[in-house]
Formats: sequence, C-alpha cells, structure tokens
Amino acid sequence: MPVYLRTNGYKIYFWSNEKNEPIHFHVTKGDPDENDTKIWALSNGSFKLAHNKGKIPEKDLSRIFSAMQNYYYDFINFWRTYHQEDLKFYE
Repeated sequence: MPVYLRTNGYKIYFWSNEKNEPIHFHVTKGDPDENDTKIWALSNGSFKLAHNKGKIPEKDLSRIFSAMQNYYYDFINFWRTYHQEDLKFYE
C-alpha cells in the first residue's frame, strides 16, 4: 500500500494489487480500509470523486483535491513507476 501524500491528517494512497483498474487513489484518516474514499485520475489533468465511502467532510475533500491537483503529474508518475505498465485513465 504505497502512500503518496499526507495532507491535513489524511493519507493518499493506492493498493498495490489494483493495477488492472484505471489510475485512482484512496484517502483515509486512519488505517487503510476497503471503504475509504476513492478518487479517479482523469487524462485531462484533473481528478474526480469516485465515491466518498470514507465520509470525508466536504471542506476536507476540497483541500485534498487542491493538494492533489498541485501534484497531478507526480501522482501519475508515482503510479506508473510502481506498476510499470501503460496508464489507463477513468473517462
């Protein structure tokens, strides 16, 4: 479970065994769980909320999206380096 970024008490990570899915990240404040909030990476340089099962407050989600947006290409490169495969984006 590689963690890419920690911001405002949240961890932004991906599961190492989800490489067949389009690029996405999970967000949690505690220990990682299958019901954590999920965010897709889009090919246009942005992110999209897949679901908020982690029940992150809207104000915190806004801050998380802002932090992620600042590092979009770093997120993509982190995913690519870890998985060593062609990128698939959610569309």
